[in-house]
Amino acid sequence: MTAVLKKRALAEYTQTIQETFPSQPIKKLRLVKKTPAGTGNSSLALISCLESSKSSSEALRTLLRVSDTFELEPNDIPEAVKKLSDHFKNEPESAVRVKILSLLSDVGHLLGADVVAIIDETILLLKNDHSHKVIAQGMNTVLKLGKLVPDSAAALHQKLVDIAKGYLKDVSHAVKCKCLEIIGVHAPVCTGAEAEKLMVLVSLYFSNEDARVRSQAFSTIITLHERSFKINPDIYVDVCEALKDDYEIVRQVVLKLVCLLGNTYPENEVLLPGSEHEIRLIDDAFGKVCNAMSDLSIHVRTLAAKLLGTMKLVSAKFLNQTLDKKLMSNMRRKRTAHELAWENVTSGEWASGKKWADDAPREVLDADSINLMSSGACGAFVHGLEDEFLEVRSAAVESLCELSIRNPQFANTSLDFLVDMFNDEIEDVRLKAIDSLRRISEHIILRDDQLETILGALEDFSQDVREGLHRMLASCKMSTTAGLKMCVEKLLDNLKKYPHDKRSTYRCLQRIGAQHPELVLPLVPQLLNIHPFFDTAEPDVENPQYICVLILVLNAAKWSPTIIPLLEPHTLRHYAYISDTMPTLVPVLSLPDSSCNAISRPQTVPESLEFLNNVISNLDMTENTLRVQTTLLQTAKEHLNRLSEIDSSVAGTAQFTSLYIGAQLIMSQILEKGYWLNPATLATQQANNLQTNIKNLLEYCLKLQFFFVGFSPVEECTVKMFRLRALALNLVYIVKGSNASALAPCHHFLTVVEDMQRDLSLAGLEPDGFTAAVFRELSVLEEPKPGTVSRILIPILSEAKLVRIPRPNTQIRMSSAEIVEPTGQTDTSLKFTAGLVMAVRFEAELRHLNDPSRVRLKVKYPDQKTQVILPRPAHLKPWYLDGSDEDSQTGHNLRLLTSVLVSHQVWSEACNVEINVALAIPEADIGKRKASIGATPTLIDLCKPVKVSVAPKPIKRTL
Repeated sequence: MTAVLKKRALAEYTQTIQETFPSQPIKKLRLVKKTPAGTGNSSLALISCLESSKSSSEALRTLLRVSDTFELEPNDIPEAVKKLSDHFKNEPESAVRVKILSLLSDVGHLLGADVVAIIDETILLLKNDHSHKVIAQGMNTVLKLGKLVPDSAAALHQKLVDIAKGYLKDVSHAVKCKCLEIIGVHAPVCTGAEAEKLMVLVSLYFSNEDARVRSQAFSTIITLHERSFKINPDIYVDVCEALKDDYEIVRQVVLKLVCLLGNTYPENEVLLPGSEHEIRLIDDAFGKVCNAMSDLSIHVRTLAAKLLGTMKLVSAKFLNQTLDKKLMSNMRRKRTAHELAWENVTSGEWASGKKWADDAPREVLDADSINLMSSGACGAFVHGLEDEFLEVRSAAVESLCELSIRNPQFANTSLDFLVDMFNDEIEDVRLKAIDSLRRISEHIILRDDQLETILGALEDFSQDVREGLHRMLASCKMSTTAGLKMCVEKLLDNLKKYPHDKRSTYRCLQRIGAQHPELVLPLVPQLLNIHPFFDTAEPDVENPQYICVLILVLNAAKWSPTIIPLLEPHTLRHYAYISDTMPTLVPVLSLPDSSCNAISRPQTVPESLEFLNNVISNLDMTENTLRVQTTLLQTAKEHLNRLSEIDSSVAGTAQFTSLYIGAQLIMSQILEKGYWLNPATLATQQANNLQTNIKNLLEYCLKLQFFFVGFSPVEECTVKMFRLRALALNLVYIVKGSNASALAPCHHFLTVVEDMQRDLSLAGLEPDGFTAAVFRELSVLEEPKPGTVSRILIPILSEAKLVRIPRPNTQIRMSSAEIVEPTGQTDTSLKFTAGLVMAVRFEAELRHLNDPSRVRLKVKYPDQKTQVILPRPAHLKPWYLDGSDEDSQTGHNLRLLTSVLVSHQVWSEACNVEINVALAIPEADIGKRKASIGATPTLIDLCKPVKVSVAPKPIKRTL
């Protein structure tokens, strides 16, 4: 018996490592998974119960149960459709028939459903039905299912359009709306007479008696235009008439269509009503949208305010009129001298006698005096910025900014209005006004009176508003030295009141000094308190106010060399100190004393990428022994770590490659010793070392997968294939080294294999040797049990070779975090009453995050208890990098500003609490053997923890 078993085992292993020809295609992996009890054919069984329903209400309840637990196998879909169709034909109640058609739509969205057959079945069911609700639901089903059919099936789409045209004669508004929507979505793209005929058909419903049909007709025109249909601009007059509609749903859609026509045909000429004067279509459409700013409906006003910002080709005189409530003279049609003389003769009005009709009011205009814009549209932005609803004001600020970006003259005119919005009662509106002024800063120069209003907003309690003002002031140009002095003094006073704004104020004054060197120069003696005859006291270099002034002056000195001779010797010493402690805030200056000169070191050099390529190329040597290759990998890892600290342009790629090499070293170390084959026979220390190495390997794989952004498909699949190796090694270790159940790790491994196969096929990449062998062996496996899978993986892991290092990709960036506050450098302990809660202010800058929802705060107490905190989404704010735009486009750059709640019982002395930023990776917990409820999820630290000294005090007992 033993001989037979041995023979079978040898045969099994021989079969496992059998070589195949590389030309054979890789078989698709199909795993047998048991379906959970209670699902499967439950929906089909419920549908079968419709036959035994005794009443319509019972059938409706059954259908509702089906929709609640809707799940069908692909093989059961035709039978389910047939049973639903049969019950539809015999059902007298319209509500039940509506629900059946809704279920047919859901069935069509299932994987493996024949959409065309379900559409045809729905059309057949509607032929003999006369209920408006049923027909409307049928059209809705046809509309949804038709979107699943590719555009290449033009015959089917044309069939749906023809059916919709036939049902357009229905008296129900719901049916007409769905038919018009089908025409807009499914009409095959055409030109010429066919397109014109379709437009005429839809335009017939512009004047329908039902507002919902009118609204849908205009929406259909917009949908057709989005699908590359050419709209006839002649419908503009009819569309403008609909702006007077009584229903806001119609006016909203018409506004969009008017704006669309204006942007599509901006140079077309249209006649003004009641005259022969022509103006550009975009100008007339702009006037119509401006007129909607005085609409009674808030939704129409908000939409009009948003649309104004999209009309970029409007004439300058129309733009300027939106900021003045009175009709400007250039917006009136000019009359000839002959017309004016004729008016004097024919007026017949008494006046002073010096001139005919000299007392006639200017606002009373006759038919010959035509305005280019209606008086109701004048001052549209003024009306929008003064609106009682914040939605309208916010949209008006955004549109004003969009138009100002393209028109410098309009930007200067609108400056006063944007500055006035700094005093709005709603914080979001204030923030948008501040950001808008920052975006148009290249077109404007701030006057002193405007600057005074802006600086008044610095007293705002909201930190977001204050920091927005700092960014805006850093971007704007100031006109006078007095204005600059007022700005600096206000910023310094504000820093005393809000010391947490220190970093934002530093960056603000850095940009102000670099942009205004000619204005800073006269203020240098006053700012630095330099006396021509007497030596003044040396300021404290740790004083934030003094650092602000120093940053301002030193950044101005880079562009104004005459500032440097004015500086005192101690100021030059302070420059050397700040250039070491805050290198990003001060420039490199050429000082007269060579001992204080800073060495200019470029941020990036082209040789870095060449060096990185050479390091990786030297590793592609397959002839080396394992010991030599390990030494090469270790040396390359050290070089790459050093390179990531030197050059920021290739830091992400160097860090990624270094981490990948580290994971390969751990993998080769585990495989070389061979302890993983029989972990149950190892000594305690060896078993612990093996377990630690496998744990570190899995952590490296998680870092490679979740710590980097900017991956190409090649790097992404390479990382996933390496993690597949690590999971295979972990599965073998669990099966061989313990008696615990390995079902969860095995199921997780098989799921990863399936996902890996799908990812490789989508990317069009070939698997490496290990992955290809896993695919091949698992594809012939009948029942993937943990023991069987591990026996298959052992020879594959033993024969697998190290994977080639991915080629450098300079787009890769590594996620990181920098804790700004608390600094962890204070000697004082934070004291609070034991058992209560103390809030610790926390601020961190997060760079290049792939998924911000994974961010967690980790608080570790001295008794080794760990608390994981999920930050509120409102506490994660976009962080504006001062570097290049390319760097800021890779991943999410965020600023975390929150309060960490600390609580504990009484301690005998003050101890340190560690606070850290980490990424939560729940994917790592799926394959764990012991997943206890409430266990701490897998967390990977983004930075080193900061220590806060805390001393909980006992409760004072008083009488």
